[in-house]
Amino acid sequence: MNSFDRIWAALNLEEPDRIPTHTINIDGNVADKILGKPEKTAFDIFDEMEQKYPDEWVSKINEILDDIEIGVFAKCVRAGYKLGFDGVGIQYIPFILESKTEMTDIFGKRHKVRNIDGNPYPDYYGGYIKNREDWETYPKPDFKEEYRKAKKFYKGVLRKCRDIKDDICIFTQNALTSVFPPVWQGMGMNYFARALKNDPKLIEERFRFCTDYTLNVFKAYADCGAKIFLEGGDIAHKGGPMINPKYFNKFLLPCYREVSEQIHNWGGKYILHTDGDVTTLLDFIVDSGFDGLQCLEPPFVDPYYVKKRVGDKLCLSGNIDTRHILVDATKEEVKQAIKNAIKAMGHGGGFMLSPANFHPAISPERLEWMIEAANKYGVYPLKSF
Repeated sequence: MNSFDRIWAALNLEEPDRIPTHTINIDGNVADKILGKPEKTAFDIFDEMEQKYPDEWVSKINEILDDIEIGVFAKCVRAGYKLGFDGVGIQYIPFILESKTEMTDIFGKRHKVRNIDGNPYPDYYGGYIKNREDWETYPKPDFKEEYRKAKKFYKGVLRKCRDIKDDICIFTQNALTSVFPPVWQGMGMNYFARALKNDPKLIEERFRFCTDYTLNVFKAYADCGAKIFLEGGDIAHKGGPMINPKYFNKFLLPCYREVSEQIHNWGGKYILHTDGDVTTLLDFIVDSGFDGLQCLEPPFVDPYYVKKRVGDKLCLSGNIDTRHILVDATKEEVKQAIKNAIKAMGHGGGFMLSPANFHPAISPERLEWMIEAANKYGVYPLKSF
């Protein structure tokens, strides 16, 4: 089996030749550790543009930000291939640079920009949309132009990875442009919670906008041949659902169902990534039409329980800790974590092994140990260990 066939079998709840490995993404800083630092980083480009265009460098950067993203994500695919992953996630992100330390986007989210060895790393910290007036006056994108940019991005990554694209499965995702988080993050949780009660129409409009945007860019990927789509929006934290589940059913369920129906009509698969304790939301996730559930964040999720409850309905993925195991654990600890995850969720198929999340402190060496152990212990039929 090749990487795509292996992952597709798992998403169909079957047993492939071995358990697939994938990651929702690879941070640019980690990719540089794997491939070697490039001659010119994103911040080198920022500095050059500032020197060349001191009065308009920000607008000049925004004109080429899409091309920078193509290069960054192509680098991440290559890093994943070099490590031996079966799949790596990529996505077009409609960021708008405001300065070297600030970014926003079309949803009204605000991000501090950290410079990590030349790679920009966005840290969300608030939103521009406080009320209906802010939303009505906030600039809205041209969806046709966003479709064009998303298509250019996906084709650009494939072109830069054309020598390996048949040997690694590229997931398309919307981690920073998803259906749920941009709604509340564009406002900030306090203003979002207030509007849930006082202005539900505003919340409906923002969910409609985010859903339409997701469908628009996913359609661009599908038109380029993409088959696997990952919904990147967290709906839980370590204490459980991020908001009262009744609001998920009212606002979010119809949106997820609409996106999943379209993806299935395109012949694709739809995976939800969410951090936190999703135990009480398993039925909601199934009802939403997802084919897979990724993260299963330890220690908040019991993998045995999830496998028993929805393992016959969802392909399960993740469960490898990114606080200790993939940061500073011993090789024996990494190997044991892999064996534990396989033992809990691998039997009968429908399981992919992956880091629960990804961040700049993850160790390339421990990723190698993870993949090595997965390939050793994840061969079907599974053996006792």
